[in-house]
Amino acid sequence: MEDRKFICPCYRHEEDIAETGHCICHLFVSDDYRPPKMESPPIREEGSPWPRIVVYGAYWCSDSMRTRRFLNRHGVPYTLVDVDEDPQVAQKVREWNNGFLSTPTLDIEGHIVTEPSDEELAKLLGIEA
Repeated sequence: MEDRKFICPCYRHEEDIAETGHCICHLFVSDDYRPPKMESPPIREEGSPWPRIVVYGAYWCSDSMRTRRFLNRHGVPYTLVDVDEDPQVAQKVREWNNGFLSTPTLDIEGHIVTEPSDEELAKLLGIEA
């Protein structure tokens, strides 16, 4: 823990690790930390009433995890693309977001939505809150 202040002076690391086992940026974790397991996206069936959705996110991003949990909970199929895995994808997300690598960014059949709240997603998808 002592060397962490030299890497990042953020005061939140110590607090976050004590509360959740990891810091908000997931750079530092407690010794017994296990990353949260996320369900796989629901499979898109032929004739699905849901629009085609691509979630551009990151495994360390709490908003990406929240969005995925929301979609999974409501049985909404989507394709997950990790922006950390593909520089071209990351560049596309930056272009959509004025140079920022904002996650999650969703492409809902050509409609780009950046960091939507659960309420915003519910409204966009016609889901009762």
